[in-house]
Amino acid sequence: MNNLFLLAFYAHVVACSVSLVPEVSQEGLLQPYTTYADVTLFHFHIPDEVTRVTWEFAAFMDDPGCPVREVNVHVQHGSYPVVSNNNATLRDYMYTHRSAVHKIVTKSAYQPHDATVLPVYNPLPGSWFAAAYIPNWNEQMQQEGIIHKCRYSLGSIAMWSQKEHIQTLNIGVKQSVRTHENLSYYRFYVPSHTWFLQVNISHCHMLEQIINRDTGERLFRWCIRSLALSARSLPMYNPNGGVANITQGGSHVFTEMRPYSDGYYYLLVDSEGETGIDITIHTKECGSAFRKLRPHIREVKASEYTEVSSKQDVEFVGTATPLNITVSVSTNEDLGQSAHESSKVLDWEEVWPNITNESPLILSHIPEESPSSTLDADFAADGLQCYPVLPLARIKHASDFTDTFLIQGPEWYSTWLSVQRDLPVFMYLTLLPFTDIGGTLSINILMDELLMNATRQLITVMGCVRKGRPPEVENDIIVCEEQQLTLNITSSSRATVEDFILIPFPEPDVWFLALQTICYYNGHKTPCIIDQVMVSIDIRTQPCVFAGDSPCGTHGLCQETHRGMFFFTSCVCTAGWQGWGCEDGEAAQGWTTVLTGVCLLTLSNIFFLPPAIIAARRHLYSQALLFMATMIASVLYHACDNEVMSYCLTKYEVLQFTDFFFSLLCFWVTVVGLGGMDDAFCPLLHTLGVVIIAPAVQYSRTALASFTVPMAVAAAVPICRMVYQRWHKGAWPSIQPRQLLYRGIGIILALIGLIMFGLIQTKDNYKYVHSTWHVVIALSLVFLLPSHNSCVLGHRVLSPVTRHSASVTSDDAELIDVGETTVDYTASSPVFHVTSDVDFLLTDNEEDYHRPDKDTE
Repeated sequence: MNNLFLLAFYAHVVACSVSLVPEVSQEGLLQPYTTYADVTLFHFHIPDEVTRVTWEFAAFMDDPGCPVREVNVHVQHGSYPVVSNNNATLRDYMYTHRSAVHKIVTKSAYQPHDATVLPVYNPLPGSWFAAAYIPNWNEQMQQEGIIHKCRYSLGSIAMWSQKEHIQTLNIGVKQSVRTHENLSYYRFYVPSHTWFLQVNISHCHMLEQIINRDTGERLFRWCIRSLALSARSLPMYNPNGGVANITQGGSHVFTEMRPYSDGYYYLLVDSEGETGIDITIHTKECGSAFRKLRPHIREVKASEYTEVSSKQDVEFVGTATPLNITVSVSTNEDLGQSAHESSKVLDWEEVWPNITNESPLILSHIPEESPSSTLDADFAADGLQCYPVLPLARIKHASDFTDTFLIQGPEWYSTWLSVQRDLPVFMYLTLLPFTDIGGTLSINILMDELLMNATRQLITVMGCVRKGRPPEVENDIIVCEEQQLTLNITSSSRATVEDFILIPFPEPDVWFLALQTICYYNGHKTPCIIDQVMVSIDIRTQPCVFAGDSPCGTHGLCQETHRGMFFFTSCVCTAGWQGWGCEDGEAAQGWTTVLTGVCLLTLSNIFFLPPAIIAARRHLYSQALLFMATMIASVLYHACDNEVMSYCLTKYEVLQFTDFFFSLLCFWVTVVGLGGMDDAFCPLLHTLGVVIIAPAVQYSRTALASFTVPMAVAAAVPICRMVYQRWHKGAWPSIQPRQLLYRGIGIILALIGLIMFGLIQTKDNYKYVHSTWHVVIALSLVFLLPSHNSCVLGHRVLSPVTRHSASVTSDDAELIDVGETTVDYTASSPVFHVTSDVDFLLTDNEEDYHRPDKDTE
């Protein structure tokens, strides 16, 4: 199948374009979606400067009789696509928007002739992931090998066209370039920490003209039809949008504040003929402005707030001696805990030398000066403002997806940050590819609760998260482009002093967090009375969704999945709950439904008590013991094999093995007992059953062979015994009608149970069908039990005449042919009458009575 797929795509590639570079074809098995672990993942690495990448997908099934299934494919840049089952809703605090994600739907076919094509123009370079799955359906739970189980797979291939020989421009110098084709690309590198970018395109002049061949006149054309600037990937060609129609001698300037850094920018020039232009690129950094604002990081412990006027201004109560502050590194997951272990004590005047004991306000450590005094001279001349940008240091922990990011100071780390009034502060962290993308990025901010009653003003701290570049700032106010990436905490109540954002499967990049203090009074924005606000910053990667001991809440379990190069965590929802964090309870099962299912699966095993009691009364102690063991093992297994009310006495694998093993073994012993073997062969056959069943169950608990092979061997024992009796005595054993009825009912019940287990049982009706299966199988054992313990009977019917006792074998009474038996009352040998458990008379063959006399003669 894979070869057919490759040949089809190869023919398509050759026929369409030889300039496309193919990626190695990939194929994977498809599963119905229940958890994210069922998703089939593909990875593609797209190089830089690709103008178009084309994915082609074809879904296969291994048999023409299989039902056609719909296959969903999500293709995303950077990280694994976030897929939710049955379109379950996601909470507002969960950010799932991605920079580049595409979805297609295809259908399976036995021999597909066409592939579903997904073209993406000017894709971002790097890793691309494709996640494919089949929407979940009520899949039949069947024994392996009973009927054909359809298998579905997806083949994929990626082809791209790459732009070569792109001219690289230098920063800070004027360069004259010429366009040699209609679409000309140029690139330049923007270094890290760049705060300002300007691209000046000037002196456009046409180097060739378009002349009408008929009249010889020069035809009008634009010097440049369109311009486009893009970061990290080639610009999208759109002549009707952006910058268009630049005339002879014209110019244009691109300006970006806080651009993407540490990467290439690409410039696209669209011209109708050869054109000359001058390009000048300027970049600026904030330089020493960061170092001057380093005291932003601190934690104040020895502070007291008091009311000093009717306006409730905040005042710091000074002391005669210099105060000490405590700076600590905390990895405590309790966000509400404000007390930390002291790691270093610094003198007040060491950290803020501009503050003295007579300073009246608590958080006023920056002297009053104009904002431009902290800027570089060139920034001040341009009227541009720099803001502090603080790096976050990664603290690596032993477990996967448990890294924390702390604010890095000169000599220590902290989780607390002092946010100045009217002065935004920026932080950034770096997420790594493959290492961090399989968990959840949690960003949590918490305001100091002491500020709730500090002033009549409503103190608000606004935060904004952005990937790749710092958030925008207009008129010294942070502007967040996406509402879902906005954080807001206020001092109005305890419920509003904390806010957070969860980003599942985050893209690897530099992530920025900007904070700013804004105050309101009577609904109007006013200058803040408090100069600074203490905010706790808790940024971490965590498995699944939530922090703490319940990563999937109270309705799910967190599982880690390692599959080749892919490593991620996902939630397994229980009791019908859905959603990425198992928070969608629209289809959730009620407590009554869950309790009913558990009771049915466990209490239905009580029906194994009747066959155990009957076996004990008939002195079938081995069968009685096995029936009790099967009942107990099944109860413990189903008590553990439950999503909500789970109780596991030991490991799940042990409970599952004992359940399957005892179930097959009790059938083995019961069926073998029908053969009426004597005491010499019973232990041997029982041991043989253990030797056959134990490896079969361990090899595969759900394979058809694990059930049919032991049962076939067990059924062969009474059949071979009957054949031996026929050969030895010359007649088939007879059976009483009542016993024939019992055996027939038992076999019919066993067949009904087998049909229910293999053909009717599905995921949705499992608790009902499987409970009924327990009842049916237990009742079948009642009717299949022998009438007595044949192993003991061999001892009980011994007579003084050895030959006669040998003729009355340890068979069941119903297997002896009594219809043709005749008794010679004149014979010298005595007549033995044997009464069985079923109360009918057995006599030996007439020939056996005369045999002793003949021997005597």
